[in-house]
Amino acid sequence: MSRSRAAGDAGFSLAEVLVSMAVMSIVMAIASSGFYTMFHTSDTAETTAAAQAELQATFNKLDREIRYASRISDGYADSTTFYIDFVFLDDAGANQCVQLSLPKAGGTMKRRQWPLQGTPSGSGTAVANNLVSARLDTSTPKQVINPFLLAASGDGGSVMDRLNLRVNSVVGQDVSKQGVREYDLQFTAMNTLARATYPLACTH
Repeated sequence: MSRSRAAGDAGFSLAEVLVSMAVMSIVMAIASSGFYTMFHTSDTAETTAAAQAELQATFNKLDREIRYASRISDGYADSTTFYIDFVFLDDAGANQCVQLSLPKAGGTMKRRQWPLQGTPSGSGTAVANNLVSARLDTSTPKQVINPFLLAASGDGGSVMDRLNLRVNSVVGQDVSKQGVREYDLQFTAMNTLARATYPLACTH
């Protein structure tokens, strides 16, 4: 006795299975690409925020240090590097010189310290990376100039020395898209001493 197969119980042909697999492969590829983009964007945003927070913390630390300075020098430079000095009184009552430096071509800002009556040694320690001066001259094309600018006592009505720092940073930015952030910062030496009365000058 023969039995007929019920309608709809014929299963799938090989062609149908292959077409379904191809469609699923396309869907999975699109979904995977979307997930990768989402996680990459999230990771980039998190990394950017952390890097910028670290750089801001560095500038805050520098602000606290300069706040106790009694003198900020005029900025100066050699053939490759921009500099500025400031003097502060340490816990032992001795004047200390601190030099900040930044390569003209951009790179790492460094800090170096030595006694006022002594001479500096070593190359200093890194303060922040991937910086370049954001201060430009009036030439055409414009050239970068010293990012460290002293606003001396009496300038703008202030009796305190102030250091203005203008730098561009690619820290945490998308360099491939020319991402850059400019920092225009001012640090005030709250313990500024009169230059005529206290001629503090660092030796190099």
